[in-house]
Amino acid sequence: MTMVAKTMELSFLSADGHGYPWVVSVIAVVIGIITLVHVLAAVHKLPLNLQQQRALRQQMQVIHHGDTKLWVWQAVTGLGILLLLPLHLWLIGSAPETIGPVGSADRIWNDGVWMVYVPLLLCVELHAAIGVYRVIIKWGAQSALSNRSRIRKIKTIVSIVFVLVGLAALLAFLPHAT
Repeated sequence: MTMVAKTMELSFLSADGHGYPWVVSVIAVVIGIITLVHVLAAVHKLPLNLQQQRALRQQMQVIHHGDTKLWVWQAVTGLGILLLLPLHLWLIGSAPETIGPVGSADRIWNDGVWMVYVPLLLCVELHAAIGVYRVIIKWGAQSALSNRSRIRKIKTIVSIVFVLVGLAALLAFLPHAT
């Protein structure tokens, strides 16, 4: 964790090795802009009005298609990310000098931010895994289309592993909490 924080602060470029914490704030802003562009590109695909939502619900009751359900989950997790990511970016961007084991542990466990990070972790992992799965199915080799169930199983296993690693990372901060 310390290595990641020091790398984000470009500590290898500073003479004293402490880096430049303001770089973390810049990275947070850049990630926020990239996320906003992604949201603007994707939002036109969502059923935004009540008529479209009813049509989707009716279609899902008639046609039980697993990939459509995944698409809905991707939309729901995207909304979760849209609500939770700004808080995360604000927390790290407004106090970049606290990035590291002690500051992060304090923020996560003593300030109760784990209640933001656990759902954010789940939303990000599911959103990304479903997105990668959909890209593989849409743009992948023809053989991928015939192995859709195998790709889904791999997606599920990768999701479980990433969520467990993320939860382990959050729990790793627990001993540093004061």
